[in-house]
Amino acid sequence: MESREQVLQNPAFPALKEVGHTPEDDIYIWSQGTAFHNQNLLDGLKENVADPTLREKVLYDLWGYFYTVGLEKANEVLGIDEKPDIDKINKTLAEILNDRNHPAIIGMGEYMEEAFLNWLKAFTIYDFSAYTYLEKHLGAKDGLRIYMSLWEKFALGSLDHWKQTLGIKDPSDIDMNMLGKLSQAYWESIGIPYHVTKQSQDVHEAELGVCSYYANMKAILGEEKARSMTLKTEAATSVNYYDAILKALGVFDKFSFTMDKFQCCGDETCRVRFERRK
Repeated sequence: MESREQVLQNPAFPALKEVGHTPEDDIYIWSQGTAFHNQNLLDGLKENVADPTLREKVLYDLWGYFYTVGLEKANEVLGIDEKPDIDKINKTLAEILNDRNHPAIIGMGEYMEEAFLNWLKAFTIYDFSAYTYLEKHLGAKDGLRIYMSLWEKFALGSLDHWKQTLGIKDPSDIDMNMLGKLSQAYWESIGIPYHVTKQSQDVHEAELGVCSYYANMKAILGEEKARSMTLKTEAATSVNYYDAILKALGVFDKFSFTMDKFQCCGDETCRVRFERRK
């Protein structure tokens, strides 16, 4: 078990400070985010995999692997055993998704910073495991298609909130400056610092600070193991994430999005870029 001093040395905390957030603010991002991810996976499997035995294999192997990673507090709080009870785990996560006061949220640690960090770690390992066993049981093409749809739901799930926050009422409100603000809001909402490097009427480009998601995945699994997933998923999933947002905003015909650097694929930074279509 890590000491309080070791917990506070995690790169997640200076990143939070840089974006002006606190563990109290963002614990729900990772706790209810894990629950949202799980619900979307259950729905995605039901919608795309006809064989219930195959769906069960994905989930059983996901949670079986999660257990072996050694996140002791997460295993305890979520009730994960060597032979995971899928229905029990799903019930706990469904309760967390619908109740910000659920005792498991704060109960993930002895103090707030530890609880926040344990949820962040749980999310990263859940995400790694979800793709890994989708690929194993459904194949690369169908596995990635379902995995990408999980992240698309994250993108669209918070869009109305950000539209209201930023005053976006219709497509006429969208210009390159607004896209930059929206992109920054999305990245900083998960505690990733956002540094604008280029801004004009035709281009918005930014580089990202420390990604706590990947930093913790790498620390837990090792770089080689972590990249066994990220090298296959991050580029397509990230670009699709923003394509979904642009389409939902009604401006996909006017603006394009890409990422050409990824920390989880070996680059020193992640780089995002919006361009006006010509």
